[in-house]
Amino acid sequence: MTRIFTRGTYDMRNTSCQRLRSAALAGLIAMAFSSGAHAQEAFLGPWLISKAEPAPWAEKGASSDAQAKTLLGKPVSILQDRIDGPKPLGCRKLKYKVTDYTPDMLFQGGLTAPDKQAAQLGFKDKAITTLETGCEAEIDFHMVDFMTVLFGLNDRVYTMTRRR
Repeated sequence: MTRIFTRGTYDMRNTSCQRLRSAALAGLIAMAFSSGAHAQEAFLGPWLISKAEPAPWAEKGASSDAQAKTLLGKPVSILQDRIDGPKPLGCRKLKYKVTDYTPDMLFQGGLTAPDKQAAQLGFKDKAITTLETGCEAEIDFHMVDFMTVLFGLNDRVYTMTRRR
């Protein structure tokens, strides 16, 4: 009888361990999905294009003021299923992906001295939360902080500030 009891106890522990492992795995998966969703939600909402500067990689005089003038002061709304905003930011077929970029990946790898220039642009961390939209214009939004997002377009860096 002792042998059966020991085996029964062992089997129960094994089943309990399996349940515990399954619950832990389910929790980790849920956290991964919720943190991705949470990161995406950080970008959602109304924004305003508040500033445009020549990009650090642009040659002097290479960027056009004409496009900047048409975008400055314009609202952009990043919604769950689309982006409402002026061309080329508006997008109806989103394929959101939120990921962390390092400074050398910002603006499609355009920074010539990534760490230094990223710091000058206001990025404080080496891991920069970035929203890849999957839209035709291939514009990525890089989060400086909860209230500020940058994107690059035609040798300019644009700043968007969160509207309340």
